[in-house]
Amino acid sequence: MKAVIIFTMSLFFSIPMIAQDFCSKVECKYLNNFYRLNDSLYRSEQPGRKGFGELDKLGVKTVLNFRRLWKDDRKARDTGMDLVWMPLRAGKLTEAQILEALKAIKGAEKPVLIHCWHGSDRTGAISAAYRIVFEGWSKERAIEELCMEALGYHEDRYPNVIELIEDLDVKTFRETLDIDFVDLLDYSEGK
Repeated sequence: MKAVIIFTMSLFFSIPMIAQDFCSKVECKYLNNFYRLNDSLYRSEQPGRKGFGELDKLGVKTVLNFRRLWKDDRKARDTGMDLVWMPLRAGKLTEAQILEALKAIKGAEKPVLIHCWHGSDRTGAISAAYRIVFEGWSKERAIEELCMEALGYHEDRYPNVIELIEDLDVKTFRETLDIDFVDLLDYSEGK
């Protein structure tokens, strides 16, 4: 019995150590702010037609677009990707919208690309929430990645994004998304 308790505790305490690497830059001729979070999720700025062609060659199956006024249909028409339009405003982002985005990511055919105009604020908020909810990251670690200079987060314009991530109700999100311990392990490995 003691061995089972020790094993269970060691698994529990290993969750925050899962997938601790920050996102990695993906070299792509037609995308500048293009990063890989894991094998299932990428983030970028708005792709153009040639960018969508490169994403298609990389095997991206689903694109989740957070822009309010622009859909991807015309630029991605020569691809077989599933295009999901979920318009968000960085300055008025809510927990409910973050939850809907995470539901879309969870239910989408992988790998998924999430993007907005610059790939910085809306995309950064959803990436940070994903790290916390699906990969077991601490809020501090996810915010540290969000604020990486290379990713371009505009903290002076959208300080609400950090406040929203700090106040995220992780337990409720995991319950609503039906994520358990095994799911955390799977998502940390990009499954």
